[in-house]
Amino acid sequence: MRKILLITGALLLLINTFVGLIFSEFYATHQMLFGDFSIALTTGLLYASYQINTVDGFRIGNTLLLCISGFFRFICAVTASDQTDNNFSLLLFVVILCIEVLLIFISNIMRKK
Repeated sequence: MRKILLITGALLLLINTFVGLIFSEFYATHQMLFGDFSIALTTGLLYASYQINTVDGFRIGNTLLLCISGFFRFICAVTASDQTDNNFSLLLFVVILCIEVLLIFISNIMRKK
């Protein structure tokens, strides 16, 4: 399953990069790079979630929640403006990322009990 996650993440990263290069008029470079960063983060968090030996219920729940939140984080990344001032998409991106990291941290703590 870990290899499938890495291969899928790499393919999504490649597709996003090609879409950004082909449709550069509608898809700005900063959005493409931010989207690539989001895909790489989602892949890394999913991989980290599978590296932790947790109960299957936690693993399935984490996978589902990380995929859904990763999709919303990707949407925030591709809709973000290039300005950092008053950028609601950037704020939402960071909040979602913090929730995801907290989720993995909690599942790691629950594993030890």
